[in-house]
Amino acid sequence: MVIALCVAALFLIANRGAYRGYFNDDDLDNLVQTRRASGETFLLALEDPRLNRSNFRPIGHGYYKLMGMWAGLKYKPYVGVLHGVHLLNVVLVMLLLRRLGAGWIGAGAGALLFAFHIACFDGYWKPMFIFDVLCATFLLLAVLLYLRGHWLLALIPYWLAYKTKEPAIALPAVLLAWEWMLGEKRWKRVLPYALIAASFGVQAMLKNQGTNDEYTLRFTGAAVLKTFGFYSSQILLAPYAGALLVALGIWTKDRRVRFGLLALALLMGPMWFLPGRLFAVYLYIPLIGLAVAAGFLAEQLKTWQVALFFALWLPVNYLLLRQQRAVALTVAMENQLYVEAVGKALAGDRDVRAILYDGGPVGMREWGIEATMRWFQPAEELRLAGLDSAEARGLMDREYLAVMSWDRARRKLVTARRHAGDAAPASITMATGNPVWLFGEGWYPLESGFRWTKAEAKVRLRRPEGARQFTARVNLGPVQKREQGQVELEVLVDGKSLGTRVFSDVCWCDQVWALPAGTAGDVEVTLRSLKPYQPSNGDPRTLGAAVASLGFVAVP
Repeated sequence: MVIALCVAALFLIANRGAYRGYFNDDDLDNLVQTRRASGETFLLALEDPRLNRSNFRPIGHGYYKLMGMWAGLKYKPYVGVLHGVHLLNVVLVMLLLRRLGAGWIGAGAGALLFAFHIACFDGYWKPMFIFDVLCATFLLLAVLLYLRGHWLLALIPYWLAYKTKEPAIALPAVLLAWEWMLGEKRWKRVLPYALIAASFGVQAMLKNQGTNDEYTLRFTGAAVLKTFGFYSSQILLAPYAGALLVALGIWTKDRRVRFGLLALALLMGPMWFLPGRLFAVYLYIPLIGLAVAAGFLAEQLKTWQVALFFALWLPVNYLLLRQQRAVALTVAMENQLYVEAVGKALAGDRDVRAILYDGGPVGMREWGIEATMRWFQPAEELRLAGLDSAEARGLMDREYLAVMSWDRARRKLVTARRHAGDAAPASITMATGNPVWLFGEGWYPLESGFRWTKAEAKVRLRRPEGARQFTARVNLGPVQKREQGQVELEVLVDGKSLGTRVFSDVCWCDQVWALPAGTAGDVEVTLRSLKPYQPSNGDPRTLGAAVASLGFVAVP
């Protein structure tokens, strides 16, 4: 008990920064997707022996259902539950080692190794990996029950483990390894587990046929070499250092160490064949096997040697944790600012049924952006589309349209709304308003108070009565100045050129074009960059001009 409390205290101190994090895109999507799901939905999925086609995992998704009802968007409780389950797993690893015959030193060493491993950083910091953490819990319970002779009862946590995440399919192979290397060769007891695994395995193989994406299982030597190269570089914190574990398995005579190393490899399961999904946190479940091997290696060493190992191992892991913590908290801060800004923008606007989103935080993909909006506006008929998507044009004609543009550099949400019958403005300032329904082709997402155009960009504006000038404010930065020299921008109104202006100074540069006499009303303005810019920093876009504002000016 004292060992467990010390390990828990060290873990919580090292990872206290996780409570300052925030939801990512998968968290938000899971919260929204499970909010309307009924209890019956979860029960039916839990007992269904068929592979779920939509990848619905009733245990992990049930966590989001319950947490969403209890905590909503209060982040700290999610991390608290995640840490609580992980620390339970640490205790279960210690009990497993004791059951396998390790003394308290070996059990404590294995549990400590399992508790602190930088490869599993995401499993300690991001609620979305509750699937891996809970799956490990049920697998550990299943193994402990099996080793105690309750092999039929152990089928229950094994089923729950698979319903939490698919790598649980590997447990029968681990049990066979136990019977072969350390057990009593009671092979028949493994048969029910193998039948369950075979059923889900065959269904997964059938589903895998004809697919070609990052989730496709690839049973090739090249795929295994790629996954081995990645995971062997993560498990011992150095490139390909995991290969040393293979050598250790061959060299050691201790069958318990060999069993732990074999369990490590077996618990990787389908991850060996998923070269498109390489994440260090997927070592969380296989780390159980490494903890077993480490525990029995510690049994063969002197106490001071074990202490010396952890005196080196823990600081290295903590230094690497500090590096990853800085990145995680930076992403979390922007995500939180975005979610709170969207919530504020939609708080007093329950009537909106169509939203165009224009960019988002660096660490949030489109499903997280859409989930954020659906959380605050849960109407089933709500239509959402990214500004550059094919669906965007279909929303432009809606009677009431809201636009959410995220300025990444300023970390600020810029909103705009259009009601049916609203007149087009005479001018647009990108930093404060983005009536994107007026933009035609040729515009990139909002950046730091401006938008890049492509070589040619169109926008519809209202030419007011008495307008005699057209103005544009364009940014020419030092890098573009060095690489391109200048910006040459031609303006056309309804296809008629107003002439070309040259921006050659590093500044926010204003230029004016004289307007010939004309009739007031809506017109199409075209910005044409005569010398498009191809950045040398790896940006694949062809850029025209960085436009901060543009529009008509009435001169008395």
